[in-house]
Amino acid sequence: MTEILLKSRYRYLAEIGRGERTVTYKAHDTSLNRMVAVKVLRERYALEEEFVDRFKDAAQAIAALSHPNIVAIYDIGTDRDLHYIVTEYIEGQNLESLVASEGLLGPERALDITIPVSSALGAAHQAGYIHGSLTPRDILVTTDQQVKVSDFSVVATPPPAPAGEESPSRYAALYLSPEQAMGRRPVPASDVYTLGVILYEMLTGHPPFVGESFSAVADKHVREKPEPLESINPQVPRSLSVVVHRALAKASRDRYRTGGALKEALETYRRQSGSLELVERIRAEEERPVPPDALTQQEMEAHRRAMGAMMTPSPAAGQNAGLDWVGCLVGMIAFMAVLGLIPLWVTVFLRYFA
Repeated sequence: MTEILLKSRYRYLAEIGRGERTVTYKAHDTSLNRMVAVKVLRERYALEEEFVDRFKDAAQAIAALSHPNIVAIYDIGTDRDLHYIVTEYIEGQNLESLVASEGLLGPERALDITIPVSSALGAAHQAGYIHGSLTPRDILVTTDQQVKVSDFSVVATPPPAPAGEESPSRYAALYLSPEQAMGRRPVPASDVYTLGVILYEMLTGHPPFVGESFSAVADKHVREKPEPLESINPQVPRSLSVVVHRALAKASRDRYRTGGALKEALETYRRQSGSLELVERIRAEEERPVPPDALTQQEMEAHRRAMGAMMTPSPAAGQNAGLDWVGCLVGMIAFMAVLGLIPLWVTVFLRYFA
């Protein structure tokens, strides 16, 4: 595609991404002399008027948003049979490739990515829009660690596949909300569920539900509960697990209602995480069973202390252990007094009884 110009302005340089409905190219904007990304609707979708309209409507809607965590849209148009959107070019990688290269992400690293994404979703929700099809491929991490969300579909209902096309891919099913898996209209809480799935994957290394086909995975989103986070990765604090599992609630009314609400919950957790983790460690230590040997040792030590206390006289006992001189003196005075009465007793006896 090198040297091919689109609209006599955008020169293709390289293909940098391929999704189910679009192909993305790195290009050079010859008018403004800057690198851009050009997203082109794939041919089989370009033949369907409904898809073309959705493609353009999504771009126009998101172009009205100005948010540091949403990929900026510069231009939209049609050239020959190509329907395209021009966006800012992000130097970095998407979350899918980042997780593939780095592996399991720690809680803090995962929050560094999830909080900006929830902020972007929250801004869209506040403006009345829904992403509707978020996956790790739509989350871009720049070389200086900024996070950007792309490919807002802004759909009211899951669009039908073009004539002759197979059902959506298994990959797309990994991140579906239960209501979307049942073919229902998505709501802002649907994006919250999807982001919960992505956060769960960052913390465990895999999505909560996998399967061999789109329908198999979709059915699990509807019917099965995800395995508790902390049982898979003990490094995940229980308080963070509670937030993630609420985002993964089956009923949308039981989740955080918007991306902004999820962002607030995650930021609250982060502010309180130090004290919360300390409480959890103390609780775990208190609940930890004492080994039998240690218990026996403790009992023997307690017995030795008790016996020692019995054998050692108290300070009060030490004070009373000496001779009671006051008592002795009083006894001697009484004894002498008794002796002094003997002559009197003898005189009385002789006078009255002799």
